[in-house]
Amino acid sequence: MSSVDYQLVDDLSVLTISHDKAPLLEPGLMSQLGTQVGKARADNARALLLRAEGPVFLAGADVAGFKGMSETEARALFTDYMSVVHDIESLDVPTVAAVQGMCLGGGLELSLACDLVVAQRATMFGQVEVLLGAVPFLGGTQRLAQRCGASRALEITYSGSLYTADTFASWGIVSKVIHEDHFETKAMSLAASLASGPTAAHRVSKQVLRTARTKGMRDADELLLQLGPTLLETADMQTAVDVMLTRGSREFMKDPKQVEFRGA
Repeated sequence: MSSVDYQLVDDLSVLTISHDKAPLLEPGLMSQLGTQVGKARADNARALLLRAEGPVFLAGADVAGFKGMSETEARALFTDYMSVVHDIESLDVPTVAAVQGMCLGGGLELSLACDLVVAQRATMFGQVEVLLGAVPFLGGTQRLAQRCGASRALEITYSGSLYTADTFASWGIVSKVIHEDHFETKAMSLAASLASGPTAAHRVSKQVLRTARTKGMRDADELLLQLGPTLLETADMQTAVDVMLTRGSREFMKDPKQVEFRGA
């Protein structure tokens, strides 16, 4: 059985999947993941990193559980699974999935629930459910389409083929490809840098993008006009403005991280 460990490192929640045997997605893992995402929310974490120990992130679902499963049982199972995907997506802070080895089926869908996907160069990706006569039950097709377009998403889903990290990066699915020697350090560094950023601004960015995806561009523009101006009254933005005015824009842009954001 797999497990999910939770750590709060400064303002960053780190969720680490550990595999006793096969690196497969199963009910116990998803239940634990939902619980740990809830902890991140309760701790007011400023970013979340989803990672896995060992050579493989997730190699898809435990298909043994599908043997003889009824439609009613499947709908209940996938409804529970989908609620975890929605819990990750509904976080108002930046989320990063760091994947390695194999990232297939439900593993790919979990990574797509995060804002950014970073991958070891040797990672192989695939939405392989079609090989079982199935579909991506956790929304992989539509989430791929948001990143790489409908035609490419259907190609990935229809074929069940495996793709390299570089290919997925060229299609806009993977945000960053990292050499194996530096993978854990750089993935953690990226997530930590997001956790130390302007939390209120990140929240607005996510809410506006979420609205654009679900309701359309005009509604997103309207929400931006409501939420964007509130940032002017945050300590984070006013502090950054003071630093830029004091040091000058040229010096400020040389080292924009000189501002210490406090999430307020």
